[in-house]
Amino acid sequence: MVRTIWSNCDDVEFRDIRAGDTRVTIFWVGTLIDKLLVQTGIVEPLIRLKEPITGLEALEQLLPIPSYRQTDKLQELNQAVGSGMAAILVENGEQAVIIDVASFTERPIEKSDLEPSVIGPQAAFVENLQSNIALLRRRLSSPRVKMEFSTIGTISQTQVAMLYVDGVVKPEYVEETRKRLKRICIDGIFDANYVDELIKDEPYSLFPTVQSTERPDRVAAGLLEGRVSIMIDGTPLVILVPVSFFGLLQSDEDYYQNFITASAVRLLRHCAFWLSLLTPSLYVALLTYHQEMIPTVLLVTLVKSREGVPFPAFVEMLLMEFSFEILREAGVRLPRGIGQSVSIVGALVVGEAAVNAGIVSPLVVIVEALTGIASFSVPSFYLGSSVRFLRFPFVLLAGAFGLYGIVIAFLILLTHLVSLRSFGVPYFAPVAPSIGKDMKDVFVRVPWWKMRTRPQMFEPVDAKRGQNNPVSDSESRDER
Repeated sequence: MVRTIWSNCDDVEFRDIRAGDTRVTIFWVGTLIDKLLVQTGIVEPLIRLKEPITGLEALEQLLPIPSYRQTDKLQELNQAVGSGMAAILVENGEQAVIIDVASFTERPIEKSDLEPSVIGPQAAFVENLQSNIALLRRRLSSPRVKMEFSTIGTISQTQVAMLYVDGVVKPEYVEETRKRLKRICIDGIFDANYVDELIKDEPYSLFPTVQSTERPDRVAAGLLEGRVSIMIDGTPLVILVPVSFFGLLQSDEDYYQNFITASAVRLLRHCAFWLSLLTPSLYVALLTYHQEMIPTVLLVTLVKSREGVPFPAFVEMLLMEFSFEILREAGVRLPRGIGQSVSIVGALVVGEAAVNAGIVSPLVVIVEALTGIASFSVPSFYLGSSVRFLRFPFVLLAGAFGLYGIVIAFLILLTHLVSLRSFGVPYFAPVAPSIGKDMKDVFVRVPWWKMRTRPQMFEPVDAKRGQNNPVSDSESRDER
């Protein structure tokens, strides 16, 4: 039957050999296995066998490869072979032996491109699930770090691992994550965003309600806070749930440098986030409706710089925003060396040419440059992407109603953020609702000796950092 199922698959190899008096069939996917290991660890020991095989246990003892298991399920057998394992079928046998002989070409462990840092650990996840688990286990070697495997994708059969720290995470988070993963029904999973969209609470929101990261240190820190991690084979991004809005504005470097410096940088980052959202709309509102709020000398300079510009301020700003986004997207799609040059040179050339042609004023170019630089300070790529598109409705409302339009848009945005949930946790916690104990690591970071408790918004079972697992301790006493 397996030959029929794997028919027209030229990369699948079958080999029939005689082991003693028993006919044995071995098959594997040739592009996924270590052929030398198959030859020396499976084929040659079976060929040398002179006595008949009395059972699968005897067959397993004969083979020098330690990683194997038995199965009597055809689906499990096919899935294992498609994942890079070899299967041994014994004549007239009801079960098969699956042996791990996988050998993949994988990318070496490198620095993170999505979340670069100057200080602290530099290693980033890769596309291989086993390598990613090893990176995390090096940081959290305790047996309290639990792991559950599952398979998602009816055709891709992608392996997914759920990780959490027993005795720290709230059990309801683990159960809810397990339920959401089980109800995923899709042909294939090729990136973390597939799972992201299928499990998050608010799929229509621009803001990420799950956290995606490619840094092992961030995942380890999240697990110690009482969160759940989801690793997906084939992608370097790892999901953390639940997450808060303010957690997305935190950087790993905040914890790798002096707490005073880290607090100042974090406050600067918060300011930069709101500047990247509000600066273009404030320019439009002040210049269109509220000139009396601008100092006279500056207003005269602005009026002179806008002489000959044929567009109103909000059209001028929308044109620059649109051009900047096109340049950014073009820089991403081109090869890295060329893309950076196109982004920088393109912005300078286009901005200078637009000013000389009288299409836009010089101040608009300055405002757009300040906005772009401020947006680059957001640590989370997905949070920064949401702000990129929110600037357009803010500019439109500012052009229609002035500062009143900005206030209306900001209140709508704030209401939306407060109403969001991430696996039941308020997205704007610990500010709304206010959790006093968690405020020590929101806008500033207090020293480590002051952060003795885990974030209360995640409702950890063991709220105090550094304690042993009381359940494990009681079990060890009972055993003694």
